[in-house]
Amino acid sequence: MNKLWFASLAAATAIAAPSFAQAQDTVRIGIALSQTGNLADSATHYWRGVELWRDEVNARGGLLGKKVEFVVYDDRSDPATSARLYERLITNDKVDLLISTIGSAQTATATAVAEKHKRVMINGGGASESIQQRGFKYIFQTAARISAYVDGIDPLMKKYNVKSMAFVARDYSAARDMEKVVKGMAQKNGVEMVMDEYFPSGNVDFSSQIARARQSKPDLWVSVGYPNEAIEMTRQFRASNYMPKIFVHNGVAQEDYIKAAGKDAEGAIGMSLYEPSLKTAGNAEFVKNFSGRYHYEPGYYSSFGYTAVSVLEAAVKKAGSFDQEKLRNVLTTLKMDTIMGKHEVDPKTGMQLGIRGLLVQVQDGKREIVWPEELKTADAKLPLAAAAR
Repeated sequence: MNKLWFASLAAATAIAAPSFAQAQDTVRIGIALSQTGNLADSATHYWRGVELWRDEVNARGGLLGKKVEFVVYDDRSDPATSARLYERLITNDKVDLLISTIGSAQTATATAVAEKHKRVMINGGGASESIQQRGFKYIFQTAARISAYVDGIDPLMKKYNVKSMAFVARDYSAARDMEKVVKGMAQKNGVEMVMDEYFPSGNVDFSSQIARARQSKPDLWVSVGYPNEAIEMTRQFRASNYMPKIFVHNGVAQEDYIKAAGKDAEGAIGMSLYEPSLKTAGNAEFVKNFSGRYHYEPGYYSSFGYTAVSVLEAAVKKAGSFDQEKLRNVLTTLKMDTIMGKHEVDPKTGMQLGIRGLLVQVQDGKREIVWPEELKTADAKLPLAAAAR
């Protein structure tokens, strides 16, 4: 476990039982995070976004004049543990405000506890749309919804006159959620789905899918999975002298992809939720401050954390209170600019509507935003060179 991560959380958890006198001058925000388990690395970045905001808001005078402190527990990347900890935060610690953990499974159980107690929770780390589709009234999603990943596929189909496509993905729930959306886009645009296939965790051999693609010749290949799978897929495309006209994989948006794939990465398109180069409100300052503190550029987990608490801050200021009903009323209709884009939720479900996914393309060894138009840093270079030969 990262020593900085332990150190920052050790300081945070130390305030779990402040004195009565301290409580008069502080506002306490409860959060369970995966300090251990399979989501620990992702939670590190998420927490750093939150931690950066905490120090910034305190330097500005706090929330409604009160110093912000966090009560933090380790949910061990476990949904049941997450539920128990949020119960503790609400009933034992009596925190003033709540921010969700990261990961859809843990967030699903945590939000159920908050709703039961009629406590507002900012869903900053649960992208699954099912979290917001349970009729809850106190849960507000600042994380980009899972289908936002594929927002750019529809305009891509239109702009490049796509007639056929392949969908190849690791078999997990997020991919199946995205598949439903992509299939709807294909049907709407008259695009034939020539391949629709899932592969198991650990698979690194895509020769059978490539062989079928040689026969069906899809204009567009969309994949959902991890960066290592995107790397292997790209290498095998090049090794077999095959390339679809347009190759899209969410793993392309990760720095590991460019480093490992090297020149073979050129032209690949990634589905992204956040980029340090975004020209959005406050993002340049966020990147500067984050990079100066942690010595690397923030990714989307850090932006998720920072956005969650930024929206919470705006809601508290607008409500002028920590009262849960007043906050709920404000958050139902709150619209604002964030580092990730426009924040807006469905007033009936609390689902994020405003923040859209991005398409990035590897050009000259770095990611350039090529969609949406108003945020792009470069024009897309398509079709890919190997496909044009």
